[in-house]
Amino acid sequence: MGLNALTRELHANERPQLLTHLLALDAADRHLRFAHVLPDDGVRHYVEGIDLTRDVVFVVTDTDLAIIGAAHLAREEGHAELGISVLAQSRGQGIGGALLARCAARARNWGMRVMFMNCLVENAAMMHLARKQGLQIAVSGAEAEAFVQLPRANLTSLAAEAIAEHLGLFDHAQKSCWVALQAQLPRQNIIEEPHSKTAE
Repeated sequence: MGLNALTRELHANERPQLLTHLLALDAADRHLRFAHVLPDDGVRHYVEGIDLTRDVVFVVTDTDLAIIGAAHLAREEGHAELGISVLAQSRGQGIGGALLARCAARARNWGMRVMFMNCLVENAAMMHLARKQGLQIAVSGAEAEAFVQLPRANLTSLAAEAIAEHLGLFDHAQKSCWVALQAQLPRQNIIEEPHSKTAE
């Protein structure tokens, strides 16, 4: 996983950022993500309905802390199901693979033995990602179901996910400092400019 694809868990107070990310998907990408073109109100309802006490959302952000990739892992009875979205301009950087791997690790540590991902057959990028990550694919008409059998959790898998989250949080902290610094620069220039004119 590259440094540009570090993942972290989304917190409840970050729902607006997740909404912004999903609203940025165009009609074609919403069709691929949700299996139909979900209108803006539908996207809002979806984001508001995510139960973060049961499910989890992992994200990858850019240097301005905007979400460029997100994965919703839903905990179901005996299995987990995920959906992934990556903004068009951020694809080809390993973000989808990093999110899928993080979801598989969490599902395993939840004690799930199977993880599913439903997608349309026309979603060639997601089909390729699923095969690349070792998921088996069953096709039925226009839809495909990718799934993977998960091994039982152990100390190694628990430690690996903890390390992944710490790396993601460190990445977030660094980007937050950068954003704060950028916000201060215009203010400093305004303060320093009158001083420099007086000095002349």
